Amino acid sequence: MDFGEWIYFLSECTGISTSRILIGDFNIKSLQKAIGILFKYPKGYPYQYILRKSVFYGREFYVDERVMIPRSDTERLVDIVLPYLRDGFYVLDLCAGSGVIGITLKLLFPGITVFLSDISREALKVAEINVKKFGIDANIIACDLLKCFKRRFDIIVSNPPYIPEDMLGRYDRRLFYEPRISLVGGRYGYEITKKLIEEARLALKEGGYLFIESDPMHFHIFPKNAKFIDRFVILRF
Repeated sequence: MDFGEWIYFLSECTGISTSRILIGDFNIKSLQKAIGILFKYPKGYPYQYILRKSVFYGREFYVDERVMIPRSDTERLVDIVLPYLRDGFYVLDLCAGSGVIGITLKLLFPGITVFLSDISREALKVAEINVKKFGIDANIIACDLLKCFKRRFDIIVSNPPYIPEDMLGRYDRRLFYEPRISLVGGRYGYEITKKLIEEARLALKEGGYLFIESDPMHFHIFPKNAKFIDRFVILRF
C-alpha cells in the first residue's frame, strides 16, 4: 500500500477520520489493531478485499475476491459515455464484474435501462449486492460476451480483460490476488476485445456505440473508424 492507501485503510479499520490520523490524533492501540488485521493477509494483498469495499466515482461499492477491484482510471470511461446517453436507451455493461460502470451510469442518468453481464456467475453475485445496495433497477445476465443477447442495445460499454497472459505480474504483482478471468485477455491480450468488437455488430442498433477500455498497444486491432481517448475507444456501428 502507498501512503494514501495506508491512511484510508487505517481510518476504515479504526473508525478514526483521515484528518485526525494525518495530524497524529490517535492512540497506539488503534494502530496496533490495523496492523494486526493487515498481518493476517499475505504481503501485497489488496486492502479493498480486506475491507470488502472500493470507491468508484465517489461511491463505495462492495467488492470481494470474486471480482476485479475497480480502478480510478476507469472512472474516465463513465465520463466519456455520459454525453451519449439519452432517456430510454438500453445500455449494456459487458464484463461487468462488480457492476460499478453500469450502476454508476444508471445513478447519473436514471432514464436509461441497464443490463449487467459477465461470464462469471460468481462475479454477478457481487454485482447483485451492489444493485441492491444502491436501490436501482438492473437486468443481470450471465453470458459469454454477446452470444445470448437478442436485444439490440443503444450502447455497450466494457472494460474487458486485456492483459497478455505472460504479462500479469509485470503490470502489478497485486493482480495475482484478483480473478485471472477478469484480467487476462488471451495470449496477446487483445483476443477477447477483438471477439467483442465482432459480436457487437449484431448486438447494437444501427448507429449504436461501443465504448471499450483497452491497452494503447492494442489499438491496431480496432477498425479505422475508431476514436481514441487516452486508453479508451469509441466505435459507432
